[in-house]
Amino acid sequence: MKTVHHWSIAAALVLACTAATAASPQAENGPVALTFDPWVTDVKPLKLAGTCTINVVAISDARRTRDGIGADAPVPAGPPEAWIKSTLDSLKKYGFTVQHGNTPLPNAVNLDVRVTRAYTWHNQMRINSMLALDVAVSTAQGSSTEKFRAAASKTNVWGANSEHVTALNYAANSMVFKMAPALKKKCAGVTLAGLQAR
Repeated sequence: MKTVHHWSIAAALVLACTAATAASPQAENGPVALTFDPWVTDVKPLKLAGTCTINVVAISDARRTRDGIGADAPVPAGPPEAWIKSTLDSLKKYGFTVQHGNTPLPNAVNLDVRVTRAYTWHNQMRINSMLALDVAVSTAQGSSTEKFRAAASKTNVWGANSEHVTALNYAANSMVFKMAPALKKKCAGVTLAGLQAR
């Protein structure tokens, strides 16, 4: 009769579980980086006629809670400014020229962006996300404050913190889809100022 060494079976199981945990996305340490992904989207960017230069003057974090993005469970995350910068850069796909400067330009639509909300929450097997920006928009013709909001949802596959960032990127891409036509309307002021300066 063949002898089975139970200790070796137990050791093999422990090693297998350890390897699986190391490879699993759930084994995350520290805050997740908010990194923009243009391919995580439910919308399709369309080139718009009559676009102009967008000058992002400032991006600031005005959220009430800044240590994470999870509304109902701890999801530590890094600062959002670089993520929002990359998000706004994707306006190029809609035909805008996007640049970043510290001072408003007379020949551009200038944006002062405040991130007021960026969070996720669970709903059964899905991760929902919400992104909100308050944007002070100024041109040579005047200024206004625009509020942009977007929500999104994705299936919770691994239970990993990085999936919360993916859910937020769905919202970010949807927000740019909404921002593009609104900012295009502001380009009319830039064009008018250019004609008046001639």
